Amino acid sequence: MAGPAATPGNGESGEPPGDTSERYLVRAVDRALTLLVLLAAAPSGMEASALARAAGLHVSTVFRILQTLRRRNFVIEAPGALYKIGPRAFEVGNSFLRNTSLQSEGQQIAERLAAETGETASVGILDSDEVLYLAIAHGQRELGIQSNVGTRHPLYCTALGKVLLAGLSWPEAQKLLSRIDRHQMTENTITDVGRLGEELRTVAAQGYALDAEERIHGVRAVAAPVRDHSGRVAAAISAAGPAFRITGDNLEHLESLVPKLAAEYSERLGGGQYCNHVNTSYRD
Repeated sequence: MAGPAATPGNGESGEPPGDTSERYLVRAVDRALTLLVLLAAAPSGMEASALARAAGLHVSTVFRILQTLRRRNFVIEAPGALYKIGPRAFEVGNSFLRNTSLQSEGQQIAERLAAETGETASVGILDSDEVLYLAIAHGQRELGIQSNVGTRHPLYCTALGKVLLAGLSWPEAQKLLSRIDRHQMTENTITDVGRLGEELRTVAAQGYALDAEERIHGVRAVAAPVRDHSGRVAAAISAAGPAFRITGDNLEHLESLVPKLAAEYSERLGGGQYCNHVNTSYRD
């Protein structure tokens, strides 16, 4: 008796489930998602013509897609013929956070870290060669660091980013660092790949990373890795604040507290047994 017909994703086609071969792509959906990604990166909005240029599409095609997305509230039309991300897109994106234990557990740990230190606590993951912030908790102290869930920052000049890079093998991290722009954000920013490799070796060995005013002058941070059930560095958690506060005894306290709470976070994700793991690819 003949078996079931091969369909995409059932494993009978010879290609793995989730295969992204061109034959399975729906061009209209792909184009619509491209426009949503572009709009998400432009909080002030974009005109249809600007979207068309950025996406490499004809403006009439973009206009039709935008009208469809507007009808479903994925985009809104603002004054000045500008298009912006709509409330339905927010709902869909937010469902990822609501249904992700990484985020929910991270928010709880971040709130504890912020409460114990008075500084801003953040949880970030590696996404598209950047740090994507999944959870934020603001301390009660004045002159706190302001940030929001969904914010993205560079990997090479942030404590969260260094931890996430140190979770990769050095060949992977080196390849990533080589393909991204590494701007001199402050006089302390490390942009040379070789020197960054030395920095990541230190991070991997000591179990935490420092941002010594490398992204913003006057701001310091301490971050540590969060491991999942497989031992992979799934996220990083940090405490950030004004440089005049994160110094001396307070810095030493954060260097102890942040890894401690990161280990508790890892325990919740099933990765507690890997908390003392050292990435040997950074050893000489």
